[in-house]
Amino acid sequence: MGVALLGMGICGFTPTSTGLSYREMIAKAAKMAYRDAGVTIDVIDGAVSAEEDFPSGYSIADEYVPDQLGMVRKPVYTIPGDFMHAVASAAMQIETGRFDILVVESYSKASNVLTKDEMVRFAYDPVFNRFGLSPHWLAGLELNSFISESPTTIEEVAEVVVQNRAAAMDNANAPYGDSFSIEDILDARPVALPLTELMFAPHADGAIIAVLGTDEAAREYASRPAFFSGLGWGSGSSILERRDHSFSAGTAIAAERAYDEAGIASVEHDVDAFFVSDTYAHRQLMHMESLGVNKNEGLIINPNGGALGGGDLFEATGGARLYEALSQLRGEAGRCQIDAERVLVHAWRGVPTDSCVVAILDSERRSS
Repeated sequence: MGVALLGMGICGFTPTSTGLSYREMIAKAAKMAYRDAGVTIDVIDGAVSAEEDFPSGYSIADEYVPDQLGMVRKPVYTIPGDFMHAVASAAMQIETGRFDILVVESYSKASNVLTKDEMVRFAYDPVFNRFGLSPHWLAGLELNSFISESPTTIEEVAEVVVQNRAAAMDNANAPYGDSFSIEDILDARPVALPLTELMFAPHADGAIIAVLGTDEAAREYASRPAFFSGLGWGSGSSILERRDHSFSAGTAIAAERAYDEAGIASVEHDVDAFFVSDTYAHRQLMHMESLGVNKNEGLIINPNGGALGGGDLFEATGGARLYEALSQLRGEAGRCQIDAERVLVHAWRGVPTDSCVVAILDSERRSS
């Protein structure tokens, strides 16, 4: 059974969103998504939510989700991970044959969080890894390992920031578009050397909703669907001391599964564009290598600016990449538009994990 992306809606993205509560943001994005997908609430079978209590500021935060989505007395399943982990869960549920249409939800109200670093630090092992340091220390260690174990230079890492922030200037939904030089990036305030504060994505607010369904539902309701031809997920070791910090094992595992399902033999030739997690600049390069792409020259990577240009949305970050991918497949990306019929969407849960998702998305359903 095939799984299709019927439509999406967003509210955001902005550094702050004082005019709307997070519940209002979710409701607005949901209404946009349902209209985009051509569906009404009564035909949706349930929802999958990507939520964590800490960013929400509420215990059992997912209890606040059904009302905004119109899912009262319908099943709502919660994933403590990235938006794309929730997409993978929804796809599996649809493939069981018990659901025809499901909605996936996540949001960020980062501007409400006064101590973002402290919240991120809480994700570390409390005995061995939760130091009284910036939680970005692990990213600094990864960056050191990556440039030591690969031919990548620190200047090439800085170039990722330069390119993505510049691309975001053409993206109306990206609040952090800007013009920088490599020297600007390298000379910025040090956080965990050689990591500087311009080498990772600033936070932003926003809500993202996706409507997934069977191919039959796509034909019946959606006017501009896209189709998942491959979907995989995986994680590297949760024990930091046992992990190769120069390579994303979670990405490699997820990619292998997605490529096999999509029948991809050569990702460089079979994929038109890559929407890859760049929450940290070096992670974009690391993820591309783990995707089996050793040479990035000539490839289209994060043409809408990625997270460096669009912001870190906590659990919703991967959803922003999916939204950008869908807009490209539809020819609706404005000044960021490229020519693409098949794209790869990658998501990473963030430090201290190596938990990743890879999805292959097509503008048309391809025969198996």
